[in-house]
Amino acid sequence: MASLTVGVCREITPGDRRVALPPGSVSRVRALGLDVLVETGAGGRLRLSDHAYRAAGAGIGSRDEIIAESDIVVALRPPARVAGRALRRGQVMVALLTILRAPLSTPFLIRKWADEGLTVIALDLVGDVEAADSPLDAAVSLEHLAGYKAALLAADLLDRPVSAGCGAALPRTAARALIVGHGPAARQAGRTLEACGTEVLTADDAPSDLRDWDIVVTALRPWLYDRARIVLTAESLATMRPGSVVVDMAADQDGGNVEGSEPETVVRTASGVKVAGAGRLAERLPRVASDAYASHVIALLQRITSGGAIDIDLADPVLSAVLVTHRGLVLQDSIWDPIMEQMTVAGLP
Repeated sequence: MASLTVGVCREITPGDRRVALPPGSVSRVRALGLDVLVETGAGGRLRLSDHAYRAAGAGIGSRDEIIAESDIVVALRPPARVAGRALRRGQVMVALLTILRAPLSTPFLIRKWADEGLTVIALDLVGDVEAADSPLDAAVSLEHLAGYKAALLAADLLDRPVSAGCGAALPRTAARALIVGHGPAARQAGRTLEACGTEVLTADDAPSDLRDWDIVVTALRPWLYDRARIVLTAESLATMRPGSVVVDMAADQDGGNVEGSEPETVVRTASGVKVAGAGRLAERLPRVASDAYASHVIALLQRITSGGAIDIDLADPVLSAVLVTHRGLVLQDSIWDPIMEQMTVAGLP
């Protein structure tokens, strides 16, 4: 019986060094009875060579070969050619979807995937269900990494130590940090700053007067079709003392939680506040993030493959939480309803 092939695509977004399956994960996939085909140079940005993949038992091929020969295509960002005619009906694409936050184009892209007969599985759609510990919830793992890096970034940019000093020349009081949000990233940022000796308060929103805070971290990421909600205006930033720091974890090309923040950039306001646009913090720990993502991919493969065939169980509540399209249908109401709204506005069937 011919085995299924899992194809690993190289990430092409500038600055993203992650890979969906590092060489160390290949043996675990092959143990499931699956073949692995990796795009040439997929691990190059992490100094993971094609030779390392071959030694682990994977084949190496071009992007066209990955698309043509794989039954299941895995990546972090949906590969560019997945939206075209190269993928065949019945193929499975596994990726993160909320990174496609482009309100005008994303609904049409998802509808196109459904019409082309692709099975699309997004490992970041489970939601904030950390207590449920879903084996398919890659978002929680990546958000934990992002929250950790947000705390370290804030501490690095701040003009004073975050903890109270023991000597006369050091601050007698700890820095004060406000975390806006209650998701995995916000919780991890708060825990990390507390471990550094910072006084931390978590809130659902930010007050207009921020003069009492040395650090503000905003972690209110928008849903797939939404823009990030502004919680810190320029007027609020002006109330902070010079040298204080704001980390906007929602900042991307469509905006963020902080007025004036710029993606992957630290800007200084006229009043001397440092504002870090930091929407891609998990990518700053690319090896750990790759290993974490791979663990969720493998858990998914265990769930959807059996006896050399793809087996999508629509009754599986864990799988159904991340199953976006299958057999020509969009299966998530939270995704389908905005698609219908935009199709109606555009006058399309």
